[in-house]
Amino acid sequence: MSRRRLSGPERRAQLLDTAREIVASDGYAGLTIERVAGRSQVTRTVIYQQFTDLAGLTTALLDRESAIAFAGMSTVDVATGDDLGRGVLAYLHAAPDSWRIILRPPDGAPAQARDRLELGRAYARRIAARHLSLVAGETIDPDSAVPRILLSAIEELARLHLEDPAGHPDEVVLGHLRSLVAWAATAAVTTG
Repeated sequence: MSRRRLSGPERRAQLLDTAREIVASDGYAGLTIERVAGRSQVTRTVIYQQFTDLAGLTTALLDRESAIAFAGMSTVDVATGDDLGRGVLAYLHAAPDSWRIILRPPDGAPAQARDRLELGRAYARRIAARHLSLVAGETIDPDSAVPRILLSAIEELARLHLEDPAGHPDEVVLGHLRSLVAWAATAAVTTG
């Protein structure tokens, strides 16, 4: 039985799906053109035609996964109270593999991937600063220390929850998020 030939967009999606699986399980250092080609049962030339090189593949992967993962963040942007924590959990649950990729240390990733990851973190800091501004009653700079610390703590909580949901269940994560937001709102006002 012969396989149906995939269209260009279908092949691109297949290759990105394979790359996502590799990075989600082995990190960026495990992503190679050879591994993607082997798992996708294509030649390396097919990957080069779609992405030019490993940096192009990694950047395309991050662009796609960021779009998937961050699609839910707009709901967190207007959240108040516990809705922030529930919003964080909702978007983690909606796209866990995408978040595993985004939250992985960029060790072994091309420079373009690190740039894309930092763009995503800057976006998340703006959302955190807007939320903190509502809670604190004053404008919080997204590039100040408190939103950066808060985002780092939320990223670590997200990693723990994605790696071991039974050991770090939703209600425990929500409790930590409530405490972190309360600390951050106070710290942002007292430290400027």
